[in-house]
Amino acid sequence: MNITNNLKKIRLEVGLSQKEFAEMCEVSRQTIHAVEVSKYTPSVELALKIAQNLELAVEEVFQLKGKK
Repeated sequence: MNITNNLKKIRLEVGLSQKEFAEMCEVSRQTIHAVEVSKYTPSVELALKIAQNLELAVEEVFQLKGKK
């Protein structure tokens, strides 16, 4: 199983740069980029910060894909 996300799409829809969003989440721009391209799976804490800063539920940003 793996985790996918639509973070980049949502971030662009709300008009935030990677740098701006990274500052909101208290991480580096590189971390946000890595999450967006699925090179890095965020911790639960970071996933919650991301969702909270976008005013969304975690499930609206991240999805679990794979065999059940």
